[in-house]
Amino acid sequence: MRNKPINPKDNKIVYFGGAKEETGMEKIRRFDRKKKFGRLYRILLSIVVVAALGLAYYIYVQTKTYSTYTVTASVKHETIETAFTKTFGDSILTYSKDGANAVDGSGNLLWNQTFDMQSPMIAKCEDTVAFADYGGNVIYVQKSNGEVGSVKTDMPIRKIATSSRGYVAAVLEDTSVTWIYLYDLNGTTIAYFRTTMEKSGYPIALDISPNGELVCVSYYYVDCDDVKSSVAFYNFGPVGQNNIDNYVSGYNYTNCLVPSVHFLNDETAIAVSNERISVYSGAHKPVSISEMIVNDEIVSVYTAKDAFAIIYRDSDHSSKYRLELYDNKGQKKSEKEFDFDYSNVSLGNGMVMLYGDTNLYIGTYSGAPKYEGQYEKPVVLVLPTTVSNRFVCVTQDTIDTVEFK
Repeated sequence: MRNKPINPKDNKIVYFGGAKEETGMEKIRRFDRKKKFGRLYRILLSIVVVAALGLAYYIYVQTKTYSTYTVTASVKHETIETAFTKTFGDSILTYSKDGANAVDGSGNLLWNQTFDMQSPMIAKCEDTVAFADYGGNVIYVQKSNGEVGSVKTDMPIRKIATSSRGYVAAVLEDTSVTWIYLYDLNGTTIAYFRTTMEKSGYPIALDISPNGELVCVSYYYVDCDDVKSSVAFYNFGPVGQNNIDNYVSGYNYTNCLVPSVHFLNDETAIAVSNERISVYSGAHKPVSISEMIVNDEIVSVYTAKDAFAIIYRDSDHSSKYRLELYDNKGQKKSEKEFDFDYSNVSLGNGMVMLYGDTNLYIGTYSGAPKYEGQYEKPVVLVLPTTVSNRFVCVTQDTIDTVEFK
């Protein structure tokens, strides 16, 4: 008997001598599946290749070192000898007793603020900066977009801090009471509370979180001839409204002063004393997450959103100084020993920039050196750019765009 011919449209399986044959529709489906798997394979392969290339480039950038440089552009930027130069977001901030101004990397003036101060104090947070004269009654606030504000106080100003939103925290001195006030950009009082030596101690340092919700204050007091310190956190957002004086958390330390407190971001703060470095975490009620005992003398503290650097005076005399870099969890990422007298440290884009006079060191957070040598003129400020080997070097009279090779 002859077998019946196969109809390609017949969606069923037929047999010839016990062998299983596909219908035309099944062949089409199998072909579609192979096509889809092939397309998925090519997509996955492309992702793997791109990731591998990205990783290779990252490793190349992280490990590549530079031995020389070229100044590709230079503009005049003359400052007086008594002026200070600092980073201000992506711009360059210069201030003195007579006023302050900011310029971009090309030397273009962004804003200018005049004032007359004897002992100017400065507080910065991202794109906001505040100035006040120690013992004065006016706080000048400036944002990078040109928005200007000012705060007038009824009592002498002792310390200030500012947030990226333009909020200002200030320690004000009264006859027998010290006040802590919180203002907005327009000088309107948001909150205030009083402190006394008997109640909480004298405030020696304070800072405010970038969003303006948390304020950290370091107090010191004497108890039975022992010097003690406390680090207190106040929440001026919804969480702290039901707490007395908005107090939400705090820690006490004996036989030490805590002269330095800083917010790295809205959820992380550090407190630095001569005995320990404390790291606190929490957007509403900060808690201690790391305590590091200090064995050497701390000379300077520098902070960024994601890291902070401590410079120690090296006690074993193998070098004059030692810079240690920590992430925002308090884990040490790297250290660098050096002997030159530094003037400043800049942190940003995963880079550490250490400089003083004509000495210049650039390295990664992980400790890989990028450049270590001399610059042609004394450096007062170094800024990273979006290009890995390009930096802005500010000197006493120029702003240089520098490419390292």
